[in-house]
Amino acid sequence: MRVVDLHTGVAQLTDALVQLDAAWGQVRLSWNDPARHHFESEHIEPITPTVRMTLDAISCLAEVLGRVERECTDEER
Repeated sequence: MRVVDLHTGVAQLTDALVQLDAAWGQVRLSWNDPARHHFESEHIEPITPTVRMTLDAISCLAEVLGRVERECTDEER
């Protein structure tokens, strides 16, 4: 029995980032003024690196939790 499943959340977060990128690409086609550039630089551009760092951290956490889960399972036997 899996105690922790971080892979589902990672997949959902990755999908959300892809959807945001696609949606923002569509917005950029019709919105091109200083307000868009400001919004993009302040809110959109910081999202991708932050999400990527988060995904890396979750991946590390998943490895540690997987190791702990295996060790606990081994001790129960």
